[in-house]
Amino acid sequence: MNELVARLRAAGGDYDDVEVKSAAGGLPQSLASTLSALANRPGGGTIILGLDEATGFRPVQLSDPQALKQGLAHKARSFSPPVQLTISDAEVDGAPVIVARVHECGPSAKPCRITASGTAYMRGYDGDFPLSDLEEQAFLAARKPPLFDRQPVPGATREDLDSDLVAAFLRSVRERDPHGLGRFPDDAELL
Repeated sequence: MNELVARLRAAGGDYDDVEVKSAAGGLPQSLASTLSALANRPGGGTIILGLDEATGFRPVQLSDPQALKQGLAHKARSFSPPVQLTISDAEVDGAPVIVARVHECGPSAKPCRITASGTAYMRGYDGDFPLSDLEEQAFLAARKPPLFDRQPVPGATREDLDSDLVAAFLRSVRERDPHGLGRFPDDAELL
């Protein structure tokens, strides 16, 4: 932690993967956009509560660190999909700070949005910016369907399937695609 704070002090500002908030008066309103932006960022990022950027990243007195951690965890649930956090305690210059590691959202679930507004953010150096239409399309294009349901179930047979649903499926395929898959007269072959 001391090495990171030394780098922040030397740079005089936050990084694209690190955001510092004083949180002296509680959780800041701007935290929502930062959580979304870091969850959308490759590799995620880190939020440090309890340092004041305006005073050279010096510690501030946190009135109720436990309430801040609970509030942070609660706020993380207000996203679609929920933001995954690892919250820990640390010290800077002998004063307590809260460190929240924001994990990158899975590619098939991006972009991570604030549920209430539907807005998603990207990180740009020391700021959070709403996604452009083009950035949004890039996230959506990168999505891949889940593949976990493509594995055969060991020991399963056709008799395990609901016969009414199978019959409805076969009828539907034959009606929709009579010259494609529907051309197979044998049910087993079509399945």
